[in-house]
Amino acid sequence: MSYAIVLLILISLYTFYMGYTDGSNAVATTVATRAMKPRLAIILAACVQFLTVLALYFFSSDLSVAETVGTGLVDPASYAEITAKGAFVFLFSALLSSIIWSLITYFLKQPNSTSHTLLGGIIGAGIAAFGFSSIHWMNVFLRIILMILLAPLISVGIAYLINKLLRKAALHAPMGTGKAVTILQWINTCLIASAIAVNDVQKSIGVYLMIVSLGIAGLPATPPLYIVLSFGALLGFGILFGGYHVIVTIGQKLFKITPLMSLSSQISTNIIMFSSSALGIPISTGQVISSGIVGIGISERARGVKWITVKKIALGWVVTMPATVLFGAILYLLLHLIIGG
Repeated sequence: MSYAIVLLILISLYTFYMGYTDGSNAVATTVATRAMKPRLAIILAACVQFLTVLALYFFSSDLSVAETVGTGLVDPASYAEITAKGAFVFLFSALLSSIIWSLITYFLKQPNSTSHTLLGGIIGAGIAAFGFSSIHWMNVFLRIILMILLAPLISVGIAYLINKLLRKAALHAPMGTGKAVTILQWINTCLIASAIAVNDVQKSIGVYLMIVSLGIAGLPATPPLYIVLSFGALLGFGILFGGYHVIVTIGQKLFKITPLMSLSSQISTNIIMFSSSALGIPISTGQVISSGIVGIGISERARGVKWITVKKIALGWVVTMPATVLFGAILYLLLHLIIGG
């Protein structure tokens, strides 16, 4: 089996996992408020994600998130003298470390950011393979490390303000607006699923671009339609095959939300997700949505927020990046010793 095929299999597995966790975030608050039945919400989100990826391929040339992942982490100039085997060992280590860490956190039931897991694995393997100077540290700091710290604060602030505004507007709304809120939740569920797909599929495309830039033979320079659509299908299947525990955690275990609060959370999530993609930032969906719900909880009744759960989730955010950087580096050194390159 060629190096390119093995790497595509690994990134496909990770794309499925992103759908399994991130896709469930799209429907969490809608399901929690019973605006939509879980199965219907999951099927709808899966279909929207696939159609979004299809639309992205045909109608958008903006792949800034993919470029951040593909060329913005490790300097492509570092690949100048690398062999095909060395390139394979580097990217295989990065992807395998991400998958292993994801499995560890899954079985330990510890919240985990799929985005930071993947990025950390690439950075760690890159350091071990090419040295510290090969990493675009300014880019890593501004678009990844800084966003790990700022994204929760921004999400809390925006969700807090939107919830206050909607609560104030609801006081002057006519009777019978409950149905309108339900319909708006449906619409925003579709928008969140689309926003997640735009960001997540570009992470997979970014790894594809990295495979190409490493000079691993057998793949065209730009991802063909069948590759992109397979990523979209895997995101959709990821939602269909699991993630209900994510729905429960996000929708019920942080703060008991009402339909209006769900709508506030969805609007703030869409603002941040679409803005991040436009700026080329690989964002953590779970981080954005969880923080938004905390912001809503603070605006309603801070003592009602399940702070123990919040601390557990926040610990996962803090630990993920350094852990996966270390995992990626150690795995590369081991595989390089065993396989060579």
